[in-house]
This record gives sequence, C-alpha cells and structure tokens, in this order.
Amino acid sequence: MIEKKATYSLTAEEALLNPVSVMGGMEGIYFTFRSDLGAIADAVPRPLEVAFPYVSGYIVNINEPAFTLPYREAMLGVYVKHGDRIGLYPVSFLLSGPGAEMATLPGREKYGLPKKMCEREEDICITKEEGRVRAIARRHGIILADVSVKLDGEYNNPGAAACYDGASDGGQSSGMSYYMHPLMEPDADGMPAFSKVNVYSNIAETRYKTWKPGKVTVRLYSSADDAWGGLPVLENMGGAWSQNDLEMKALVKVAEADPAHAVPKLLTARFDRLGLIGGVNR
Repeated sequence: MIEKKATYSLTAEEALLNPVSVMGGMEGIYFTFRSDLGAIADAVPRPLEVAFPYVSGYIVNINEPAFTLPYREAMLGVYVKHGDRIGLYPVSFLLSGPGAEMATLPGREKYGLPKKMCEREEDICITKEEGRVRAIARRHGIILADVSVKLDGEYNNPGAAACYDGASDGGQSSGMSYYMHPLMEPDADGMPAFSKVNVYSNIAETRYKTWKPGKVTVRLYSSADDAWGGLPVLENMGGAWSQNDLEMKALVKVAEADPAHAVPKLLTARFDRLGLIGGVNR
C-alpha cells in the first residue's frame, strides 16, 4: 500500500472539511442538574435566552469518530431558546486523546464550538465498577468535573426524563443545539478584533445502543482558565451510562449576535488567560 503524502495545494474536491460529523462508538456518563438561573444567564449571549434552570453534560470516550482518531470529550451545556425553539447551548468542551486536535480545530472552525484541549489523554477518564460509573475531567492538573452515577435504574428526580426524551436501549432521539461562532479580522488600526458573531442552529441525532439511568452526583470546579464551577449544582437531577452514535446534521445560521455583548461571554471557553489582555500579571 502506497501512503499518500500531504501537500500544500489540494484540488477543489479535496479542499473540503469532512462532511460526515458522526461521533461513533460514544460511551460514558450523561448528567443533568438544576443550577442558578442568574449564573446561567450570565453565560448566555443575546439573542439567545435562558429556557430552563438546568445544565446537562457528558464525559465520554468517542471510540469511532468518522473524522479523526479516537478521543475523549467532556461537555457542559445549558438550555436556551431562540424565538420559540428550545435547544442546548454548549458553554464548554474539553478534549483529550489521539484525535483531540482534529476534533477541536474543525469543531471551532466549522461550528464555532467552545473547545479546549487537555495536556494528557488520561486528563479525561472513566472508571466503571459494579453498579457505578465515575468520570473525571481535568485540565492544567486541576479537576474541573467529577461525576458519578449509581446505576440503579432511576433518576434522582423523575423530571430528568424530560431532558432525555427518546433515550433508551435501542432508542433514538433528535435534539436542537445552538452555537456561537465569533469571527476575527483586523480593525482600522490593524489590530485583531471580533467583527461578527454568527448564531448557528444544528440538529443532532443519537442512536442508542444502551441507556442505563441512574442517580448522579455532580461536582464542578473552576481554575484560572476554565470556569466549570461557575454553574453551581443546586440539585442533582439524574443521568445515565450510555453507549451510542451521535450524528450532527445540517448547520443553519439563524442570527447574528452583537460582538460587544457576546464576545466577553465567549472568550474564556476558547482561550486561556495568558492569551487575553489583562488576564494575568506577566
């Protein structure tokens, strides 16, 4: 087999990002908790509005992605609405493992997703024991999420089922997400500035192999660079251990956000403080 070498110049047919956005072979912990409405609102830029005082997330291994090597991912998201359409708005992603770079960079370029990479693959890890699963996500040596699920078949609060409509062994679900994509270009003084923020919507379809409900315990923490603890856990609602395949469908631009309002709410999930003016004492 002759290995094809990379080149700087591609044909028009080759110069396309992989259109197949399938996170195949996902397995890990899913969780939901009730949080402070004001804290959630502080993280959500206009024109999106907070829909519910709930936060959902996951810590998973993605073993068979269609667009890169296997990687690990942790996500934290809140429920918002645009007009009368409700969806999940991810406020932060953390990634590790062999495929993390090629999942982070196209995710940011294509969807505007707030993704950051961890230093080591084991910074995101899942351990499974009899009847219980625990997952940890850390970055720069600091634990940001520590989540465990007791797999007893019941959520902490029956109301959690509304967040997991369609999730079941062999089931399928479809959900709306919203993303903010800040775009940068030089200003009149030749300085980099965010000139536009696009608001996108996206449909994700999940095909479940397994979905094992359970009672969750969610602990979130913050560091100087990552504000996961900024959404307080007021009530653990429920979660699950799941094995599934997730496919992201067509991306649609639905609005533009005011950069002056939106960008300050977007930067720390995309850049560390060393990259931000006034972020640290140098």
